[in-house]
Amino acid sequence: MKHKFIINDENIVNEYGYRVMTDGIDTVQFMRNPVVLFIHERGFTKSNGPEGHEVIGRVVALEKKDGQLIAEIEFDVEDDFAKKIAGKVDRGYIRMASIYADVIETSIDADDILPGQIFETVMTSKLVEVSIVDIGGNDNALKLSREGKRIKLKRLKSKPEINSDMDMKSIALALGMGADTKPETVLGKVNELKLAKEKAENRVQELEGEIEASTKAEGEALIDKAVKLNLIPEGLKESQQKAYEADPKGQKAVLSKLITDKEAETAQEGKETAVREVVLNGKKGEGKKTVELTFDYLQKNDPNELRRLRDEEPQEYAKLAKDYAAGKRHKA
Repeated sequence: MKHKFIINDENIVNEYGYRVMTDGIDTVQFMRNPVVLFIHERGFTKSNGPEGHEVIGRVVALEKKDGQLIAEIEFDVEDDFAKKIAGKVDRGYIRMASIYADVIETSIDADDILPGQIFETVMTSKLVEVSIVDIGGNDNALKLSREGKRIKLKRLKSKPEINSDMDMKSIALALGMGADTKPETVLGKVNELKLAKEKAENRVQELEGEIEASTKAEGEALIDKAVKLNLIPEGLKESQQKAYEADPKGQKAVLSKLITDKEAETAQEGKETAVREVVLNGKKGEGKKTVELTFDYLQKNDPNELRRLRDEEPQEYAKLAKDYAAGKRHKA
């Protein structure tokens, strides 16, 4: 017969005003001999010694989830007393279980204290045994010890020492609350602000990730364009991307300038080519005539073509120059 029990919950303050952190509970040694008792009772305090039914079951599985320690308990139904307790659990008359832990480390840090907590928090501990309990919250419902000896946790100071120069009233006033606001209300507000701060920090991290992704995409687009314009060899694309990641602002300025200049140069070359075609072939369309090439026309409208004639067609260039010397001019 198996049943699951929550045997610890760090999300709430227990009946005694403290809490045990679930992640800090060492269960390794316990699971080597995972005994389950009834109300943490082993019988050794009785005058006649153990009666033989102290162990009523065993823990077959432990799970830590969302701050809780969950145990799956299997009862020893071959034992009459254990079978009786198992029956009460099965029928819903007993529904609680708790732990007996050996305390290793405690904390009074404000980050580890919940509203309403009056004793220090048990940060790390060692699980000794698990018990089925009839009434949660009695003196033995949750036992603690240190090195095998029963201990009592230290009581927290009545006012949190957030700052030695501040008291609860000044904290309340700083939060925009009345000076007579109850301490638990003030602490609740502090925790609310703390959660808001954590939420804001998480959002900042999300935005930073989005900006990083956007910057990377922008860099890749600029580099691809630079490669397409033959400003960057294809083989250097990867190294250029690393340089962009290291200095996005600087690399963006450099690449943008190179691309702008190259596009302007390409546009200018296109215009000159168009003019050359007009000069050499005339514009297409009705009523348009081919422009007659003269030295002065080329000198004013297409100096690049004049230079080309000089370098590549010296005879044609000499003819134009001779006509110009003879007084031949372009007629509009």
